[in-house]
Order: sequence, then structure tokens, then C-alpha cells
Amino acid sequence: MRQKVIGILGGMGPAATSELFTRIINNTAAEMDQEHVNMVIINDPQIPDRSAYILENGISPIPKLQENLKRLSLAGAEVAVIPCMTAHSFIKELNKTSPIPIINAISLVEEFIQKYYPHYNKIGLLATDGSIGSKVFQRYISKDIVVPDNINQQEVMAIIYGKDGIKAGNVSEQVSDRIKKITDRLKKEKAEAVIAGCTELGLVMNEEKVQMPVIDPITILAKKVVEIGNNYVATIKR
Repeated sequence: MRQKVIGILGGMGPAATSELFTRIINNTAAEMDQEHVNMVIINDPQIPDRSAYILENGISPIPKLQENLKRLSLAGAEVAVIPCMTAHSFIKELNKTSPIPIINAISLVEEFIQKYYPHYNKIGLLATDGSIGSKVFQRYISKDIVVPDNINQQEVMAIIYGKDGIKAGNVSEQVSDRIKKITDRLKKEKAEAVIAGCTELGLVMNEEKVQMPVIDPITILAKKVVEIGNNYVATIKR
């Protein structure tokens, strides 16, 4: 099977895009430059906010996403990935007009859960208001999804978008401590694992910090990119 050129439709936000690129590199078994994945990256931070559109009737990000998919294709990309889980709310619509196929990262999460946690009944989810409101994770994941209550969901949004949040560059231990308080509440709701359902959350969440299994879509997506781009089946560990 011929190696494919992977297009990253990024900018939502830039740190998430950079992190996906880094994890693709780190998960590639390469001894020289030529053994790495051939990628085209668009980092467009001017894409309108996805949650604002879903919940507040803000500016639609879809035209910009469609435009950037065409740009990726013209630049030589043969497959697209999107390191923004909230943008997956529009993936069916995007696939209708995209000149190249889009890998659904949330479907990959479902495959991962079925492989490693088939007997779990409830999976916690930390994600943006847009992802919670659109129920995009529930569309593709068969397990019972447990989300924070209103107060804790406000805290999730503050952790991601706040003045001292992850999008502002804060990935300190204090942020991890704030997340743990929320995941502790999800444990009380019988969640057996938790999805880092906003890509930025994957920068600060791990099993040691939250003391429960963490399912990280950005790592799962990175390994899929390596598989497609290098004809190499990466081992995804729990």
C-alpha cells in the first residue's frame, strides 16, 4: 500500500495542532528524515469558534473549514485529520464537499474503547460546551457518557478558555489539580475512565494525575496518522 500524504486542518487552537504534529513524530519508528510521515499543515486560528456557533448562533466555522480542506488537497494532501474534537460536530457536512476523506477521531476513540475497555459501562467526558451541546461524542461512542454538572462544566470551560487557561498557555500543575477535582466528581457518577475530549485537555491530563484511565483522542489520532502515512500499524497502549 502506497504511503499517503496527510493533511492537518489546524489552528483550533495552535497548541493542539502543534501537539498532534509532535505526537505523530514521536510515534514514528524512524531512523532518518525520509522515514517520517509526509504532512501538509494548515494552522488557521481565524476559524470562528466552534462552541460559539453551536450554542450561541455565532459565525459558522464550516465555510472556513471547507476552504481549508480544499487548500490541503491543492497542497497535495490525500487524507485530512482535524485536531479539534468540537469541529467533529460538522464532520458529516464537511465530508459531503471535501475533496479528500477526513479521518473521524471520535470513531477512533470508540474503536479504542471497544478494544481496551469493552466491559466498562460508563465513560466520563471532559469537553467544550459545543461538544457537550452537539452530543458529537454520543453519536459515535456506544458507552454511556457521563458529563460534568453545570457548575463543573463552567470550570472545564474556564480551564480551556479562561484568562489563565490552557489556550492562554497555562499547562501548570494547578490546571491539572483543577481537572482532578472534576474527574473525582465523575468517578462518583460511576465513570470508569475519562475522555480528554478537548484536544487542549490532552496537554495536561494523564492517568497518574487524575488516577483513572485517560482516553486521549490526540494520541489515538496521531497513531492512526502514522499507520496511514507510513504503512505502519502502531501499538496503542492503554
